[in-house]
Amino acid sequence: KSIAKIQKHLKGSKKQRSEVVTELKSLEAQISKNSLKLDKLNKDLLKVRRQKVTLEHELQKLNHLVLTQKTVLSEQMRSAYSMGQQQNLKLLLNQQDPAQVGRSQEYFNYFNRARITQIHQFQASIEEKKQIEIELKQTMDTQKQLLSTQKEKSRIRQKQRLQRKKLLTELGDKIKNQENTLTSLKSSRGRIENLLKSLGELLADIPTNPSENKPFKSLKNKLPWPVKGPLLGRFGQLKNQGDLKWNGVLIKSKHGTPIRVISHGRVAFADWLQGFGFITIVDHGGGYMSLYGHSETLLKKTGDWVSAGEVIATTGDSGGQPQSGVYFEIRSRGKPINPTKWCSNAVRHASR
Repeated sequence: KSIAKIQKHLKGSKKQRSEVVTELKSLEAQISKNSLKLDKLNKDLLKVRRQKVTLEHELQKLNHLVLTQKTVLSEQMRSAYSMGQQQNLKLLLNQQDPAQVGRSQEYFNYFNRARITQIHQFQASIEEKKQIEIELKQTMDTQKQLLSTQKEKSRIRQKQRLQRKKLLTELGDKIKNQENTLTSLKSSRGRIENLLKSLGELLADIPTNPSENKPFKSLKNKLPWPVKGPLLGRFGQLKNQGDLKWNGVLIKSKHGTPIRVISHGRVAFADWLQGFGFITIVDHGGGYMSLYGHSETLLKKTGDWVSAGEVIATTGDSGGQPQSGVYFEIRSRGKPINPTKWCSNAVRHASR
């Protein structure tokens, strides 16, 4: 009876833990979505700020032009006034040579037309100035609105991260009290192994995208790292819990750092996976794959073709990670291989 009671209690605890994991996944999806919106807001804000600087510069030039035109016109008006209202008649009466009279008349008409042209240019400059002032005000209003939205989105994301932290504490307590952490780690590993096996079978008959890219196997020790940063976990080392070893490396990197794919390939999987959070798996052909886990945002979809160095995600701590970074693996026909033997030493040293 007591055994049945314990089993029932354990079953209930597992169910609660499963619910917490589901809630964690949902919350991390919200954080990811919010981060994408914030990223777009930041880009829009940068664009608006540049537009504002351009408009201010144009307005400054126009103000100077209007002032110059105003000064020139004022001088011309004073000169015209000093000659009196009958200036055309005076020119005719003061000239005795008919040819000289004709030339003087032509000069007079030329200066008169030039003055009219300058007046029109002055009016056009004033109108353009008004238009730019209107655009500048609209730009400043847009900037104000974007800043307000950015502040609100940042507040929401911070609140979501605090909720996530609380959930992780709750999840950690359940693991500690009801199950060995090693079991959880083995379950996560089992999930990724099954996923990779399924992906390998699924992709086996699909032809590689025609390109001039070199075969992946020829790039050993020449590949870049997905991000720069210190290695918190190294391939083959024992993890903190039990006898499990690292199948890849954990690279520390601040939230939102761009994750770049190490080589040309096709996205085979891009979604949330328990134990890995938001993960992107890229098929490079020839049985080679690379994995990028614990992302905050995913920027590519399953089926997308990607080029070497292209940004596919941003770093984060999804999947229950205590700190931000990227979990990185390289696999050959489903078996993990040491990334430090494939990625460039120069890049690795620079990342420390």
